Amino acid sequence: MGSKLMKNVPHRPDGLILYQLGRGPMAPSISPFPLKLETFCRIAELPYQNDHTAKFSSKGKTPWMLIDGIAVSDSQLCINYLKEKFDFDLNGHLNAADKGVARGLQKMIEENLYWTMCHVTFCSDDKSLLKKLLPYTGLRMWFMTFLLSIVIKLEMWGHGMGRHTDEEIWTIGKSDMEALSQFLGNKDYMMGERVSELDCVAFGMLAQILWHMPGTPHHKLMTGRLIVGLRKQLYAVNSC
Repeated sequence: MGSKLMKNVPHRPDGLILYQLGRGPMAPSISPFPLKLETFCRIAELPYQNDHTAKFSSKGKTPWMLIDGIAVSDSQLCINYLKEKFDFDLNGHLNAADKGVARGLQKMIEENLYWTMCHVTFCSDDKSLLKKLLPYTGLRMWFMTFLLSIVIKLEMWGHGMGRHTDEEIWTIGKSDMEALSQFLGNKDYMMGERVSELDCVAFGMLAQILWHMPGTPHHKLMTGRLIVGLRKQLYAVNSC
């Protein structure tokens, strides 16, 4: 599998390669999960190369990475592997209770808020937002928007989020964003004065809202005074 996937990709034998979707028009990625993983690598000061050819892993997932010839799929599993291999833990300063809180917030962001964002981007009748993110034109653009819309709708139905009305889905997303803002308060980072893994998670997701979802309810809420703290956190992590 390794030699096939690595074809025509220059790299060092002992290097780290992140396989992910292409750069976005306004943010470093069109997906929150590659941005989460790359942010972790950047904060950890791990040298890496990007492969933006949109190759998927053997699990059919992206992002994934290849390190020392070993393929690891899923952004969180990649982070867990890198933490163990390089003995680098962004959560090392947290106590057990804080780690539990961070885990719960991560799941709220990735398993709840994320799907409310997908609903707006992929499942609305107006595909103008999605078309701005995809690097296609003509018939291929029409086909990809149609295909992605069907795939995301099926995934959301299986998840359960897709069984709700538009208004109910937005209520869930709004509640999640407000909860994050209230938890952050006046802190520099999500878990206090030092950056943690949760900040990588939040950065990946909030970057999509701020820079890739203009005009949406999520964007309007985040750019309002109520969620000003989330923008502060976003820029703080970006400067790490």
